[in-house]
Amino acid sequence: MGGVVAVRALHLDLGRLTLVALVGLAAILAAWATLDPGAIDWGTVGFAVVLALVGLGIAAYGARATAASELSLVAALAALATASRVLFASLPNVKPVTFVVLVSGVALGSGPGFMVGATSALVSNLFFGQGPWTPWQMLAWGAVGAAGGLIGRGGRLPRRWELVVAGGLLALAFDWFVTLWMFLAYTARSWPAFVALYAQGLPFDLAHVAATCLFAGLFGVQAVTIVARFRVRTRVTFVGLEDAP
Repeated sequence: MGGVVAVRALHLDLGRLTLVALVGLAAILAAWATLDPGAIDWGTVGFAVVLALVGLGIAAYGARATAASELSLVAALAALATASRVLFASLPNVKPVTFVVLVSGVALGSGPGFMVGATSALVSNLFFGQGPWTPWQMLAWGAVGAAGGLIGRGGRLPRRWELVVAGGLLALAFDWFVTLWMFLAYTARSWPAFVALYAQGLPFDLAHVAATCLFAGLFGVQAVTIVARFRVRTRVTFVGLEDAP
């Protein structure tokens, strides 16, 4: 038993050291890029910074006292988001993932919402292909879930139009953030290249926004209610028994 505890402690320490090293590397690269913009690859800098932010988000969630019931809901919703992305793969940029992640954040909170989004990106890319874009998608969808938590803060049930507006804006923000990776990695990082890249992707961005708004308008309130109900039903509270007199 003591050996198992020691191994777990070693893994935890290694994970912390890796995260600290990653954050330190990202800070050094960012500072270097600021002082001498022409001497460093901005794609590498962006990748390191985004990966560090994803690691910090996961570490912050892991530091919480999280119940097994919440982890089960996070895993189930991440699986649902992954399945929805695979099932809608034939439709250009119609991604129910953003809607599912937003609902998860509204119903469960910012922390679980972030984990649903980050996990969905990582797992679904096992089907679509992993690459340097994966951390960008993890951070972007994680941010969608975290924003959903702010919308549903305090157990508040947002109105249908609020979910539609939030879903559309967050879907657009997701696409623009991931496109930023392409701009840093594959272009000369000039204003004409920036405008051309975003203009080329605009039809796909609009398809993502329209699909997310449609899902939010048709199923948003009901989906939040269902997930919140599952959260309440799966919550376990241990009550100590008082000694009989």
